[in-house]
Amino acid sequence: MLWVNGRVNQRLIVTLNNSQENPDDQTQSANDSPSNSDVALDPKSLDAKNFLLTGSDNGSCADAKSATTGGIGDRTSLGERSDTIMIIRIDPSSKRAAILSFPRDLWVNIAGTTRQNRINSAFKSTDPNRLVDTIEKSFGIPVDHYVNVNFCAFKEIVTAVDGVKVPFLYPTRDKKTGFSVTTPGCINFDGDRALAYVRSRSGYRYFETTKQKWLEDPTGDLGRISRQQDFLRRSMQRALDKGSSNIGVANNLLNAALKNVITDDQLTPRGMLDLAQAMRDLNTRTVATYTIDSYPKRIGELSVLIPLIKSESMKQVLEIFQGRSQLTAQKASIQTINKPTIVLVAQRIAIATTTTLATPETTTTQTPPTTIPTSTVLQKTVGVVPPDDPTCR
Repeated sequence: MLWVNGRVNQRLIVTLNNSQENPDDQTQSANDSPSNSDVALDPKSLDAKNFLLTGSDNGSCADAKSATTGGIGDRTSLGERSDTIMIIRIDPSSKRAAILSFPRDLWVNIAGTTRQNRINSAFKSTDPNRLVDTIEKSFGIPVDHYVNVNFCAFKEIVTAVDGVKVPFLYPTRDKKTGFSVTTPGCINFDGDRALAYVRSRSGYRYFETTKQKWLEDPTGDLGRISRQQDFLRRSMQRALDKGSSNIGVANNLLNAALKNVITDDQLTPRGMLDLAQAMRDLNTRTVATYTIDSYPKRIGELSVLIPLIKSESMKQVLEIFQGRSQLTAQKASIQTINKPTIVLVAQRIAIATTTTLATPETTTTQTPPTTIPTSTVLQKTVGVVPPDDPTCR
């Protein structure tokens, strides 16, 4: 494991203002190298953490000759944006993980200002603090670490694991991004095709063989979020399958990350190695995925989404990421129907329970109780997503 140390320390880093790191308790700084004893750290001693994962625009790696160049598009006249904002909660002690996505058009109070705006207006890849503060103040969710992946890094990461496989029931395409699957089946995406796929939104179409016509997924960004969550789960599994047994693949993953990924300075080499070791037996089919509930509204000339966070189910979802309700060991279940429907193609039962938690009306972060209860959370998947095919990996 020691061969990674020098390169990990070359990564791009930022500082989170809300870091709770105590210098007196630090066993290792960002520039230290882990020892062999560090790598053998017991995963049960690691606390659950929230990672803010963002995806940012970057046109520097676009290939003009590629049919999927639309997945990146012409970025010259656009400022930096993020169409992907997720919190990934990882609990090494139980080898469990959950993902909460924030639609880019969520209308929220922007931290440090007196205005409301879309949540992605708070994004800046080299200074995530406004977005971190916005998420904490609006949803009561603390952020422990930050990871930003731009388009170029995404493509290289997918390529580093020899592609990511996704199953399709029907021919599928998006003329805007250049994404195209002409024959149904288990498709292995390289970096270019994968980017065109996860960027697909309003142009996403599938060919319904019974009706003999192309149908659209009208759910827009919410459907794209569902596909991104599914793709992230598959990417995690691919990295575990490939990287845990192949040093060359692990090296390629590291090199891809170092060039274009930004992390916070408290995500140390030791922390990365501890986390990788602790989660190497993760069953990615048990990764629970959620999206902030919302309803559409027109504000001036803007079409936005108003967060709905006071329902009992949404409160329970937030409690997981607030650290007030724990991830359980029961397997997540995804039942996919035979044909895509216009809006709902799957229902997930993401977290099992024995206890129902009483939730206050506010989203203010509170001190977790000594014994953290579990909770039942049901949430339907919006949009057209791939079928649940465990053989496609």
